[in-house]
Amino acid sequence: MTAIAFRTGIDRRTGKILTGWEHVRQSLGVIWLTRFNARVMRLDFGSDLRSWLAEDITTATALGLYNDLITAAHTWEPEYRNKEMQLVRLTREGGLGLRHAGLYYPEGRLGNYTIALPVGGKIALTARYLQGRQAA
Repeated sequence: MTAIAFRTGIDRRTGKILTGWEHVRQSLGVIWLTRFNARVMRLDFGSDLRSWLAEDITTATALGLYNDLITAAHTWEPEYRNKEMQLVRLTREGGLGLRHAGLYYPEGRLGNYTIALPVGGKIALTARYLQGRQAA
């Protein structure tokens, strides 16, 4: 039996070591909350999430939002494949969030998709809520 090669990184808020799903969760938050053209030498990195937040939530808006987020995750995060997304209210004031679930492939960055673990999480989509905390 071979060991799984989990990816490691640094928590951007605490500086602690992140491994496995926790690192991917942070990466999804970075991908989804980074605007296009915000990174030098990676102008196509990120998603168009913020342009959707000024719109009323209609079926068409929700589908466009889902499409952009899934495309961004699929493009930039080889260890996660989304299976479901749901818009949720995170605060009493109506702060919008996104609940997502999918499959985590610990060795997806290496092209190995034989090991799959079901995972999920939530991320805040409204700017006021984002100032204090963020999770994916």
